[in-house]
Amino acid sequence: MKDIIIEKMKENDIETVAKIFVNSWKIAYKGIIDEKYLQSLNIAERVEEIKENYLDKNHDKNYIVAKVKETKEIVGVARYGERLDELDKFKKYDGEIHALYVKPGLLRKKIGSKLLKYASKKLNEQGKRKMLLWCLKDNEPSRKFYERMGGILLGEKAYIIGGKEYPVVGYGYEI
Repeated sequence: MKDIIIEKMKENDIETVAKIFVNSWKIAYKGIIDEKYLQSLNIAERVEEIKENYLDKNHDKNYIVAKVKETKEIVGVARYGERLDELDKFKKYDGEIHALYVKPGLLRKKIGSKLLKYASKKLNEQGKRKMLLWCLKDNEPSRKFYERMGGILLGEKAYIIGGKEYPVVGYGYEI
């Protein structure tokens, strides 16, 4: 995809970002996460959740969006910042990508790699040296992407989604 720019998310981007999150989950996690849960995902609820985080003075505002330069269409989103958990075995990883999603239908167009590189650069500028991200263990396409981007498989943990436990794997990066 031509001329993708990465910039901080603005408040008026929230609805589009919520749509990308929800639609990406429904497609990428089909057959991995319980179908009832996926169908229950609601764009309006996600808008409120993102807006609440975005407006919270104590919450990091590290949402970034990938936009087509010419049209300003949002085609991807990521969120990064401090580590969300403190598992002892991953203590040396001081930054984390919390989420990274590309608009369905636009995979393999370098959007995800631009978001990942931008987020890791910003974490490095904040003094972080090692970055962690988590991926559903059964999400093979995303795992292959993170490995192509230089991620080293570190281990796994359980993650609760919709009341059910799913294995997730952690990837580490030197930044």
